[in-house]
Amino acid sequence: MKLSIPPIFYALFCILVWGLSFAVTRSAVQQIPPLTLASLRFFLAAGLLWLFTRQRRINLQAEDRKWIWAMALCGITFYFTFENIGLKLTTASHGSLIVATIPVGTELVVAWREGRWPRPVVWLGTAMALNGVAWVVGRKEAGATITGDLLMFGAVGCWIAYTFLVQRLAGRYPNLMITRWIMLAGAVSLLPAAVLEMLLLPLPQPGPAAWGQVAFLGVVCSAMGYDFWNRAIPALGPTVINSLIYFIPLVGVIGGIVLLDEPVTPALFFGGALIFGGVLLARRN
Repeated sequence: MKLSIPPIFYALFCILVWGLSFAVTRSAVQQIPPLTLASLRFFLAAGLLWLFTRQRRINLQAEDRKWIWAMALCGITFYFTFENIGLKLTTASHGSLIVATIPVGTELVVAWREGRWPRPVVWLGTAMALNGVAWVVGRKEAGATITGDLLMFGAVGCWIAYTFLVQRLAGRYPNLMITRWIMLAGAVSLLPAAVLEMLLLPLPQPGPAAWGQVAFLGVVCSAMGYDFWNRAIPALGPTVINSLIYFIPLVGVIGGIVLLDEPVTPALFFGGALIFGGVLLARRN
């Protein structure tokens, strides 16, 4: 399949900013509760997208509303519940490496949906990647816990589901409108949990740096990132687009080391190498 430049540009932009988002989120949740941070992030993104699309008069068909809510719940509400709480309990390096298993999971789901048995190389790559995860998960490193690591697997499952759901509406509405509807639905569904969090926890008093991180997550990672990703999925397909996700942990680990001074341990290095190798092997044509 011949790939055009724009979809690849969109996807690689997302890989870069989403890779950095692990370190940014890990830092932000130390000052802002996880679900409150997610709600702020997506209300900001939805508001920004509304400014760009407010003059468009496009109505969402009644039969498509369930798909918007399904995408919002999988790709925003549940995904960021798992990820934000997980990153409060583990390191950005651990979180980003666990997310690297998304391509392997996607390959297995594609095989299941097509009613075929995955190729032996897929099983071998899966076993290799899971072995790498076993090296990473639960290691007693500064800032990492097994609970946080396991929560990240919930995010993995949610993102695989979201990638397939996006295809339901692809091409039927402008991408910006789809992204705007998803952002708003996700923000609204996160709001009750954020309010409860605010009532149960001490009132946060984030500094300027934390508000800057909210802006980066809301504008760059959410409004721009989701729109670009939704543009790339129909052009590249779910298997190819999720194959690019294995670059996210590379950016995520580097971001954690450079921005948060996270340690580089033998387990992190060896486990990361096994995960990368397993994903590449499973995705080998």
